[in-house]
Amino acid sequence: MRRGLVLGGGGVLGAAWAVGALRAVEEETGWRPGEAEVVLGTSAGSILGAVLAAGVGTAELTDHQRGLELTAGPLAGVGFGYEAALGGARPPLPRPGFGSPGLLRDALRDPRGYPFLTMVSAVAPTGRGSVAPVGELVRGLTGAGAAVDGPLRVVAVDYGTGRRVVFGDPGQPVAEPADAVMASCAIPGWFAPVELGGARYVDGGCWSATNADLMLGRGLDEVYVLAPMALRPVWPDGRDARGGPVGAVREWRRRDRPRGVLVQLVGRYRRVVTRQLFREVRELRASGVRVQVLAPTLEDLAAMGPNMMDPVRRALTLETALHTTARALRG
Repeated sequence: MRRGLVLGGGGVLGAAWAVGALRAVEEETGWRPGEAEVVLGTSAGSILGAVLAAGVGTAELTDHQRGLELTAGPLAGVGFGYEAALGGARPPLPRPGFGSPGLLRDALRDPRGYPFLTMVSAVAPTGRGSVAPVGELVRGLTGAGAAVDGPLRVVAVDYGTGRRVVFGDPGQPVAEPADAVMASCAIPGWFAPVELGGARYVDGGCWSATNADLMLGRGLDEVYVLAPMALRPVWPDGRDARGGPVGAVREWRRRDRPRGVLVQLVGRYRRVVTRQLFREVRELRASGVRVQVLAPTLEDLAAMGPNMMDPVRRALTLETALHTTARALRG
């Protein structure tokens, strides 16, 4: 069976959740995610995809997230300051003005030609944060000079045209894994766009948080989709939340009573992401591909909180994902 792996974006906590989910997948199914025929990564998922493609196992990745000292494997001796590498839970003050006036102009002329998230990204100001620490981590595992190849595919968005780029695919721009991952992680308004070959690139999540539809036509039998920014509408006891994803967000707000503008924005964003994910999954299933979708439950949301860049909640998010994903796979 030819299996593919989709690793969606989700910031610091999305990465922690995905690590726990990956470990649960291997423990529950016996399949090693690093052996996927195609590993498609977006934003934080591109980091994990590059790490898996470099030969890091899920147990090693989990221990590294936990801060344990590793004495063997590719991550042995590789330091990465999870708590401060990307500048903490708040972005630096961005530069004034629109991030991509050209893209904004084109999107206004042809609003149906771009996803909603892409149009929003054009309006965001240019960020001042740096994704260089992420590039250093990936470069330390993959080396310098070689382009993205093998099973790894990395999704970013050309900030000038608003179109998706899949580093590693034939006919697409060529980049080293570290540069491709940095481009895929450059959240508009938070991090500065990454310049490669005369073009500016931003987070692949500006098109889709998962980009799972890009697995079409790759000759795959089964695809695992890990979507940290989507929502699996299931309560901790396994009952489906009434109203599906929309109802689940509503119940999360009611039960945990999160407050503030950020909570409202994140809740709306999760609804958009979940709906888009469902459309992508339907396309894959219609083509005959078996799809296993894994996304945070309400219990995971309670562990994460509304700020997906808050490193303080990373450990709790990881441990929660280990058992919520295992439960989902069992039943």
